[in-house]
Formats: sequence, C-alpha cells, structure tokens
Amino acid sequence: MFASACGPSSSAEPVGESISEPELDAVQITLPNGVFTAEDVAVAGWKKSKELSPETLPDVASVWYGFYDQRDVEVRVYKTQTEAISSGQEIADVATGRRKPAPFASGGISSTRTSYSTYAIVGNLILLCEIKIEDCQSLIDGIGR
Repeated sequence: MFASACGPSSSAEPVGESISEPELDAVQITLPNGVFTAEDVAVAGWKKSKELSPETLPDVASVWYGFYDQRDVEVRVYKTQTEAISSGQEIADVATGRRKPAPFASGGISSTRTSYSTYAIVGNLILLCEIKIEDCQSLIDGIGR
C-alpha cells in the first residue's frame, strides 16, 4: 500500500507542466489621465498625517501617511499612471501581501504601519488601504471629483 501511494500520480494533470499560482483579484485602476497630489486626496476626505521618505520606492515623487474613515491609508504620488503601474504596482503587491517579496525586497516604507491589505491606482496615485478596498472606496471615488 505504501509503494502505491508513492508511485506515479494517476491525476489528469499533464506531466512536465507546472501548476500556476492562483489568480489574484484585479486591482482597481481608474482615471488613467488623472494627475493628482496628496492635497487632492485630502480634499476627498483623507486626513494627511505625515510625509514619509520615498527613498526606497523607485520613481515615486512623494509618499504620505494618513487616515480615512478610521483606517490607515498611504498615498504614493507618481508623475503619471503609467509610471505608477510600471514602478509602483509590483511593490504595492508585495506591501499588501498579493505577491511574495523578492529576496531583500521591501514593500512598505511606513514606519507607522506596514500591514496594508489592498490598494488602488487612481490616476498617478497608489492608495494603500488598511483592510479592504470597500473601506477606501468612497475616498477613491471622491478623488478628482
């Protein structure tokens, strides 16, 4: 019985093909031509607390920590949405646990909070939200309106 349990698999999976990682939920990406500042996010209801050092995030112009609806929200400002996606999305994936970090990678820079669970890309901004995207949805919808 032990020998048969260790023998070749009888599953229908083709030999030599690897199992892919489970698909991740899509990241909300809106307002592709929007160019916003941290002040625009504040106008939408976010309470800006402090500026963080952007030195560990490539191509980011500024990083701000603050609050919205009693949740921590980090705002990363890039020049364009294309830059936010190309330079910031993978780092945001790591910071929120969507992807495993590469060796020696750092996904978050906030010394205040490093346990963001989700994020959205709004124009040139990446907004990291504390628990779930629904907690930040009205903020996201209010940017640029």
